[in-house]
Formats: sequence, C-alpha cells, structure tokens
Amino acid sequence: MSRWKKISLIVIGILICISFFFTRIVTFIIQGAEQEQGETDLRFTEISTDFTHQSDFVAGLPFMALSTIDIDNDNIDEIFVGGGIGQQDSLQKYVDNSLVSVSTLGWFDKANDDPTYGAASIDANNDGWVDLFVARSSGVYLYENTGEGFIGKKIEFPLDKKSLPLSISFGDINNDGAVDLYVSNYIRPEYVEGETIFNQVYGGISNLLLNNGDNTFTDITKSSGVFEQHNTFTAVFVDLNNNGLSDLVVAQDTGFVRVFKNNGDLTFDSIELPVTYSYPMGIAVSDYNNDGLLDLYFSNVGKTLPDFLVVGDLTDEQTLNKDYILLENQGDFKFKDTALANNAAKYGFGWGLVSYDFNNDSLADYLITQNYIRFPAVEYLDLYPGNLLQQYQDNTFKPVEEVAGIANKHFGVTTVVSDFNQDGWPDAVIGNLNGKLRAFINNGGERHWLKVRFKDQTDSLGAIVTLTMDNGQTYTNQFYSSEGLGSDQTSDLFFGLDNQTDIKSIQVSYQNGNTVSIDSPQVDSTINLADYQ
Repeated sequence: MSRWKKISLIVIGILICISFFFTRIVTFIIQGAEQEQGETDLRFTEISTDFTHQSDFVAGLPFMALSTIDIDNDNIDEIFVGGGIGQQDSLQKYVDNSLVSVSTLGWFDKANDDPTYGAASIDANNDGWVDLFVARSSGVYLYENTGEGFIGKKIEFPLDKKSLPLSISFGDINNDGAVDLYVSNYIRPEYVEGETIFNQVYGGISNLLLNNGDNTFTDITKSSGVFEQHNTFTAVFVDLNNNGLSDLVVAQDTGFVRVFKNNGDLTFDSIELPVTYSYPMGIAVSDYNNDGLLDLYFSNVGKTLPDFLVVGDLTDEQTLNKDYILLENQGDFKFKDTALANNAAKYGFGWGLVSYDFNNDSLADYLITQNYIRFPAVEYLDLYPGNLLQQYQDNTFKPVEEVAGIANKHFGVTTVVSDFNQDGWPDAVIGNLNGKLRAFINNGGERHWLKVRFKDQTDSLGAIVTLTMDNGQTYTNQFYSSEGLGSDQTSDLFFGLDNQTDIKSIQVSYQNGNTVSIDSPQVDSTINLADYQ
C-alpha cells in the first residue's frame, strides 16, 4: 500500500471519528444523558422470525400493523403483520421456538401500492372463529375466519377524501353484542401541509361506526359528540369508571389526549384533562397503582427534539408538553399526570407502547417502541433502544431493556404481547419499519402468576376481572382491544402475584350484566372462562 493511500485512509478514519463524536456531543446537548439501567431479574431470549418490513416512506406513512390472532383455536396466538408498499401482509406462527411465516393462500391479498397500517382481531360474527379487521390506505377491511381460511370484504362508511385509516379500535358502546369501531384517521400524504400544525383546522377526520348487527355500520361520529378534524394515531375503548360502559380514549397528533365519557345513549362527553398541547402517539392501559381503576400512559416526542423544532404554530400563551403522559385515574373521570413524579416522562421519541407485568411482581411495567425513520440524517444518529420501564415498589419506573435483553435499536413503531410457550410470563413481538420483525421470549422466574383466558369476542369487551387474595389484596384488569398503535394484544389477561400463593376468588363482570365467580383458583394456572359459561 502506498504512503499516500495510507495517509488518506488515516484521514478518512479521523474524519469519521470526529463526525461520530460530534454527533454524540450534539445529541447529548439536545437530549441529555441517558438514564442508567435499573436493577431487574427480567431476561428475554430473542427467537428467529422470517419477516422483514419494507415500505416507501415518501409515498406512504411510517406505520405498520401488528395483531395477535388465534386463527385455529389452539390457544396459541398467531401474529398478523402488515406489509408496506410493494409487500403483502404476513401471518406468523410460533413453531419450535421461532416465528415462521405460514401460507395464507391469498387470504389477505392487497394491491402493491396499498400499505397496511393497523389491525385488530375479534370474533365479529360469533361463530367461534376469530376474525380480523385491517386498516389500509384504501380503507378498512373485515376478514371473516371460516375455520379453513379467511374471506375479506371492504367496510363501507363515509371516509373523508383526505383521510387515511391508521388504526381500528373495538368497543360495544350500546351493549348489543355487536362490535362497534372507532377508526383513527390521518391526513393522506398528498394533502400534508406540515407536521407541527396545532391551531389550524387540519388533518384527518376519524369515524365512530355503530354496528347495525350484521357487520355493516352506521357512522355516528357527529351525533355521538366525538367529531373532530384532527390527525389521530390510535384510540382505545376502556371502562374508566367501572360502570359497564365503554369510554373512548384518543391520541391526537399535534393536539391533545382526549377522553370521551360514554353516556349510555350513543353520546359521549369530552372530559377536561390536566394536559396541554403535545404529540401523543401510542396508548397503554393498566391499573399501574393497583387501586382498581385503569390508568392511561401516552408516548410523546419526549426529550429528542428541541422546542423550536416542534412548537409549530403555538402562541406564547399556549404550552407545549414534550414529555410522556401518565394519567392516573383518580375516579369520577378525574385524572392526574404523574409521569414526571414517577420517572415515566423523559424518554426518547416514542410510538406504540403496552403495559404488562413482565416480571410478575404485581406491578405493571411499560414496553415502548422508539425512533423516527424520517428524521434528517437519522442514519448518523445513535438510535434509541426502545424502553422497557420496570415499576418498583414506590411506583417509580426505570429503564431495564439493556439488562433484560430486549433492547431494539431499530425503527420500532409497534408491539404486541402474547404467551407463546404458555408459561404465564408475557412474551413480546416488536414491529420495525423497514426492518426485521423481532420476537422475544420471557425467560420467567420464581414468581407466581395467574392467567384469565377470554373468548376473543364482542361480549368480552369491557369485562372487568377482580382478583381477591386471601389477605384482602385485590388486583384489577379489563378486557380491551387495540392497545399500542395499529396493534391488538392477546385475549389473555395476566396477573403477576409475586410470592403470593393463596387466591380467594376471581370475579368477572361483563358489560351485559353477566358475572362469573370462581373460588380458590390455583396459582400458576390458566383459567379458561369458556369452561364457566
């Protein structure tokens, strides 16, 4: 090698190092230091998958669908994965400790220019087979499971011409046993005027669709009181005051967190919340402080970007909040944002997130996907690992993803949780934009647990499960769908019990008024509610 070639290589190496350290310094100045990892005994083992997402992020939006669905009633979830532009959807099955693609025989075929952004599963026609709703650029589709395959049809509803369906949420808002839909819509790429518009009437128009009883739908968005023209990422129906009615929680881009109280007459009231202007993107739901009321956690742009890049058209009188938002349910539709006090506020640019007790210590944790594929020069940045926030006994959180082995330094956008090996410890699948689908098996431990398995059907929506221990301690969970972002979770409810072994009873209260009581169930077991109906 010549002298000048050696010198050239040395200079190039020095410039690369300078560029790297400059980027890290600028990142540190803007974002601050990363938090140290917390103590945890959680450990995950990654298993192989054979799906890699692909898309065109100029022609399409940076989202992808991910949904659990037990297509064959063997109580082990398959995973539906949305394909991007130029890519078909995929169905992944857990086989021999890996996720493998299974033939779908054209069940979900779509046009190459029609990316799949959201999906959610439920037995919509009550025939015992779980069906699938899918949100695509071209509209919303229902794929009915025949037991031998899927037959698809497009759902007809008045979709605004500038609006693009991103995600689908299930509720039974009038308790008639037919699934109702909230379709979260974003503005189509060809109509985008900016990404930091707060004060203009701008964005997609989402739809609240009432089921006519035959899986055709009537749009009641305006008459119900939930109409807004605003870009919306996702929504969740949950019973926030335990009265047997599905309330609606909405995450709006360049806007607000919204909570709409179900009045029981096909109308909703918007609830005043302790929030300001923000970029809420994903929604996680759990009773994080074990007081019997469901709490709401929202991702946000976090500490990633300086104010001047995201403040948009907000005035000096309008307050921007970049932090994640943790709305602690105080009862009677009163909420308090406890994210900052509980160290759940200042994390990186976040998307879909879910809440499960991953270490079965009786305290809810949060798993968050992060990074934005459209950042300028993003290929030079040190990407976030995503966060697994473990909760501790004082109700504070610390990141443990690196120690636990579930860090994901890719363009993570959504996550689903299931229990593939049926050991009572929640496993996770992470969807990466333009990247590999990643699946992680929870290695478990010595703590005790209980699972409650619901039929994935409309009558289960909003059902509240109360677990009472012999010592009087109670734990509450609820069957809801579409947690995360463009995603839908397993139909099993998990209860972590730490070192407790004596359960007095389980009480299941359905929205239709039916109840199920089970005395003295065994720990470390799965209660199949189909056996009690």
